[in-house]
Amino acid sequence: MKTNHYLNVSDYYNTAIMILAFLLFTFIGLTILKANNKDVFAELSLLAFTSSLIYFTFALTWLKDLLIVHTATMTVVTAKLLGFSITKFSEKILQCNGRYVEIILACTGIESMALFTGIVISTKADFRRRIYAFLVSVPVIYILNLLRNVFITSAFGNQWFGENSFYIAHHVISKILATIALILISLAVFKLLPEFADFIYNVKDEVVETWREQESK
Repeated sequence: MKTNHYLNVSDYYNTAIMILAFLLFTFIGLTILKANNKDVFAELSLLAFTSSLIYFTFALTWLKDLLIVHTATMTVVTAKLLGFSITKFSEKILQCNGRYVEIILACTGIESMALFTGIVISTKADFRRRIYAFLVSVPVIYILNLLRNVFITSAFGNQWFGENSFYIAHHVISKILATIALILISLAVFKLLPEFADFIYNVKDEVVETWREQESK
């Protein structure tokens, strides 16, 4: 399980996210079983299916290695453009000042990109606005993720924060900045796709109404 992996590497932020996500989706699943109006949950299922299909297409196929190698290469390219000394030790391992960082699937940003691509595809809106929503989310996440990799590798390689440089750069600073970035990107997508914002409110209203009805029985 991913939760065990995050605990083993002391990534308590992602551990908390995984636990909360499990509880949320369990709660939604129970709500679907009890709901009278299942149409709104059908749309939610479509979003989950679309995003999952995109993610697992990369996670479970030969595209996984291709994406990891591509991300490692582009991280080095980005680092050189910004004046940082990062090189490739192997296809998936970066080197900075004699220290090594391995690029894994989580370092590619595919999870967030799959989520927002799923939102763009499944939201009922005109094509032009969906394209704009895609452009302010997926390419931005891609670029920010490369900058994140450069920052973490440089911080660890040059020991910017002492002996705990990797932990501080990866588990603290990057998590905080990534959360802020995803919130801002989400707000931009909501503005371009008010239909998706309405969908979120509809899901919330249906959940509240379903459990109110259960309490009144």
